[in-house]
Amino acid sequence: MNKILIPLFSLLLLFSCGNEPETETKKELTPEEKLDQVNIDLLTELELYLYTEEVEKKLVDQESLEVSKKYSIKLLEASQKHIEKFPNSENRREIIRKGSRAAQGLNQDFEAIRMLDLTIVENAQDSTIVEEMNVRAYLYDKIDDKEKAKAAYEEIVEKFPNHPSVANHKERLKTIHMSTEELMEYFEKKNAE
Repeated sequence: MNKILIPLFSLLLLFSCGNEPETETKKELTPEEKLDQVNIDLLTELELYLYTEEVEKKLVDQESLEVSKKYSIKLLEASQKHIEKFPNSENRREIIRKGSRAAQGLNQDFEAIRMLDLTIVENAQDSTIVEEMNVRAYLYDKIDDKEKAKAAYEEIVEKFPNHPSVANHKERLKTIHMSTEELMEYFEKKNAE
């Protein structure tokens, strides 16, 4: 009798386990996973702005101090989307700054300049726009577009003659046309004085 009961009991146990309703346990997402799953196309102006704030917090790893390429890309994409979708946003200038910094971090200097040009045109009457103008001039210099760099420095000198950066810009305008060898010679002479 035991020989029959044991297999019968085993079969009964097997079938009863298969008939129990399965409860699927959902894993709680980490803040990073939640951030990664956001569809920026569906966000409102405020939600997209707040998303850029959260992404910006993740840009630099606090332990290694390394900049995250993944979050730099996310910040640039979110900034571009915000600029495109919400041209009248009160946060537009700040979003452009964030996007420009992200583009610079990704060595996308042309995109950084494009974004800076937007805010420079839109905020031409604001005296603090010189900050963006300084970055744009530097980026033109960095990509070795001497003509545009020269024009950018001259514009700052003309519009903001009393700004602390103007002395450096005037000095750079004296040397902007020089080759690397000429620059070295120029600074050697200047240091000898």
